[in-house]
Parts: sequence; C-alpha cells; structure tokens
Amino acid sequence: MKQSVVLAACAAMMLTSCTNNTYRVSGEAPEGVEYVYYTSNFFDDDPQIDSVAVSDGRFVIEGDGSTPVIVAATLDNNTQFWFVSEPGNIVIDSLSLPSGTPQNDAIAQFFKDAQEAESIDDLRTSVEAFMQQHTNDLAGAFAMFMAAQPLGLDHTAKILNGCGDVVKDIVYKAIPQEQFDAAAAAAQAVEATSEGQMFTDFGVEYDGTVQKLSDYVGRGKYVLVDFWASWCGPCRAEIPTIIELYNKYAGDKFTVLGVATWDKPEDTKNAIEELGIKYPQIMNAQKVGSDAYGIQGIPQIILFGPDGTILKRDLRGEDMVKAVEEALKG
Repeated sequence: MKQSVVLAACAAMMLTSCTNNTYRVSGEAPEGVEYVYYTSNFFDDDPQIDSVAVSDGRFVIEGDGSTPVIVAATLDNNTQFWFVSEPGNIVIDSLSLPSGTPQNDAIAQFFKDAQEAESIDDLRTSVEAFMQQHTNDLAGAFAMFMAAQPLGLDHTAKILNGCGDVVKDIVYKAIPQEQFDAAAAAAQAVEATSEGQMFTDFGVEYDGTVQKLSDYVGRGKYVLVDFWASWCGPCRAEIPTIIELYNKYAGDKFTVLGVATWDKPEDTKNAIEELGIKYPQIMNAQKVGSDAYGIQGIPQIILFGPDGTILKRDLRGEDMVKAVEEALKG
C-alpha cells in the first residue's frame, strides 16, 4: 500500500515536472490561412522549419520549453510573429505580439515602446532603458537584433558592450562581426570629417589619370561636393538643384564637384549626359570617397570652405541652397 502511494506520488511529480517545462502558443489566424510555419533555431546556421495546421481559425504550437529559444513564426499569408519558447501559456494577439510569460511580455513591451518613439533619439533612449533590465536574456537579445539597423551598428555595439553572453551570442550570429567593424570604421570617419574639421583627401585612378579631392577642395573656393550614383533615385532628384547652383554661382568663389560613388563608369557617363551635368566629376570612386567620409547612404552632399574646412554635411534641397547662399554672402 505504501509502495503504491509512493509510486503514485513520484508519477505525479514527473507529470507535473513535464507539464511545467511545456510551452503552448495560441492565436487566431486570418480567414484563408491554413498553416503556421515556425523555426525554434532561427539564429543557427541551419534553421529547421516546422509547421502546424490552422483549425477553426486558430493555431496552437506546443513544445519543450526547458531550454527556451527565440522562435520566428510565419502564417502562410506572410504575417510574422516572434516569441520565446519559455514554459507557460503564450498568446499571440491581433498585433502579432506575444504575452503570457515574462520574456514574451517583455518583447511585447519593447515593441510598444519602440512604436511610440518619434525620432531615432527617442528610440535609442527607449532601447537603452529596456536593455538595462534585459542585459542577459532572450528578450534583450531579440530587442538588440530588431533595433540594430535603425539604431546604427556603431551605437548597437556600444550597448552590447554592457550585455552578457546570451545577448551577444545571438546578435553576433545574426549580424556578422565584419558588419560591426565596418560600422565602427564609418563612425570614426564621420567624426573625423564632421562639420568644422579640415577635409580628408582621397585619390581615384580612372582611365590612366589620378584625380584627388584636393584638386578642387582647399584651393580658395567654396566647393559643393555631391557623392552620388546613376542608379540612385534621391541622388538624381537633387541634381537639378545642384545644376542651378552651379549655373548661378560658379566662378572665382564657388564651384561644384560630383563624386561617382558605387557606380559603373559607363552608367555614370550616361547619367551625366541625360541629366545635363556640366560640373566636373571624380569618376569611378566606388568606395574610396565614401569610406573616407563614412558615407553609408547617398546622396551625401558636403559644402567645403575655401581653406578646405567642412562647413555642412547631409545637405539636401532648400537647406543646400540656403547653405551655399549664406556662405557666399559671408
């Protein structure tokens, strides 16, 4: 009798232990959706996809939560959601946010706070506050993965320095170290070529001739330098305004220079003809100029003073016109 009671108690303990390690994810699926596909090793080199069928408009994913991981899931209408496979009942709401367990509640809060951010500075403040509470858990790893691109990899790396291995391991799997290194180099280049700094020279060889930025900048004129490419729509949109400035002010005090960036020379030449560009160009610069100035997106339009001092960066449209006209009045 006593032996039966002991065996029954052990069986109950085993059942309870097993149940406590199970996660259950449930949610509603839009009409017409038949399957949910998910992977519980999303950040590994060889992710394996599994699926569950939708029944009566609902889906349920169950599994072993004894070693929680970040799971990416997609409904077959391409709606995506994420969750941490920690033990408990997890609900995916109509906004594709998880809730019901500590890590999943944190992920939902992260998304809500991020959506309220009105600027990059607000987002950075929000992420930094969140990461102070999640320096070494899966919610923190997920937050850093999602925020890395909008924050910028250089700023992301600074936050990661204060994080534990759980966060670092996942982020560095998702974003190769080489990308962080490139972002750090770009940030250093931006700082070295910020407003008020003296220009950084670079040279490009094309068609047997070497052209340098210093052939134009630092020679007694204000110089508006446009880093651009033929395939870049925003670049092409700025060029009519740049041409107007060149036609109106080019002379002893002012000139314009184009730097063909990340572009094929033949495409650059075609665009020069199509757009009616008359000002000089440094052809086939590729990454030489952009690396020197930490440029990660084009157009990048910079106004240099007569002695080569960088007066303004990130100029566009009316701000560009205003910067040139104010400089020439001085």
